[in-house]
Amino acid sequence: MSRKLLSGLTCSCCAIVFFQSAYAGSPYAGLTVGKAYLNNSSIKGSNREYSCDDGEGYCYAHGLELGNFRLEGEIGYQKNDFDAIEPGVRTANGDLSILSLLGNGYYSLSAQGSRVMPVISAGVGVANIEFEDEVNAVDDSDLVLAYQVGAGLGYKLSESVTVTTMYRYFSTSDAGFDEEADDLHVDISSHNIMMGVKVNF
Repeated sequence: MSRKLLSGLTCSCCAIVFFQSAYAGSPYAGLTVGKAYLNNSSIKGSNREYSCDDGEGYCYAHGLELGNFRLEGEIGYQKNDFDAIEPGVRTANGDLSILSLLGNGYYSLSAQGSRVMPVISAGVGVANIEFEDEVNAVDDSDLVLAYQVGAGLGYKLSESVTVTTMYRYFSTSDAGFDEEADDLHVDISSHNIMMGVKVNF
């Protein structure tokens, strides 16, 4: 699975290099960190549901800015510890972590002379989901399709440096994990609040 993520990252970098050579644009790098609020993860075909503690999210992106548009490849990671297993509200011992590789597009609604820029975004890619539940003896991972949509604000500190605050809804296709007797299919989605910095070269 890590090989697939590495291959995807290589393809994203090649695509960025192609666009940079084909169009007049400004390359950039960006780093974001924030809180990841994972929705309760329900098990398809079962009444079992996992509630989660608030987690952390981290993203690094490299891309190309073309006027009001941006295209980038992004690698991200988030982790949430399980809080309880329902029904019965049993104490959980485990976590769910997500390593994602996305191709994102951004559009900035900037007014001439203004440092503040409303931003909208969307992206699609893949995510490696690791699921560890020590109570039910589950420790497995799955590579699935992933997407995100978001909105926020950017503030230009200078011609090359912009700080951002973004809301992002992140979701994946159902992830499958092996339990002792059954296959688990888990619904995964998250509401993330991210702050970051983008530096143009």
